[in-house]
Amino acid sequence: MRIAYLVLGSLLLLCLLPVLVALAALALAGPLGCAADGGGFTGCALFGTDLSGAMTTAATLHWFGLVTLPLAALTLAALLLLGAIHLIRNLRR
Repeated sequence: MRIAYLVLGSLLLLCLLPVLVALAALALAGPLGCAADGGGFTGCALFGTDLSGAMTTAATLHWFGLVTLPLAALTLAALLLLGAIHLIRNLRR
């Protein structure tokens, strides 16, 4: 039973990862001094290295969430169902 929680929890984290990365990129854009234009970010410099391409890629990962978020909802439902079954079994003992 413990392995099922671990697998479902890991799958849930993997499904949420594209959205979390996109939110992190948007949160870091301001402190890095990135300028947002229509195609992405420009002028993102950290220790003299231009991170514009990486920040643009990370910020557009939220589109992958269109695929992964429904899977995350199903995984969360399975995790909650498994938890409810586990709770009912323990209360009957």
